[in-house]
Amino acid sequence: MLFRNKCTACDFWTIFELKTEGEKAFQVCTHCMAQTAVANDSQLEARIRDGEKDVQALAGHFPALSRLQERGDHVKL
Repeated sequence: MLFRNKCTACDFWTIFELKTEGEKAFQVCTHCMAQTAVANDSQLEARIRDGEKDVQALAGHFPALSRLQERGDHVKL
């Protein structure tokens, strides 16, 4: 699953990939490849969808966020 968020490692808004390995889940920045563990529970996908809705709302104020579509895309606001 791909989603948009701000990476704390590289400080860019970018595309993240959600990876699961058994009971563990990680979000991976497709720009700098930083990996962060996330809670792998029944609400994980719902949290990602809610976060994506927030990014869509922010894109109204920051159109550059709308250009984040492919792995590795990144913008600094």
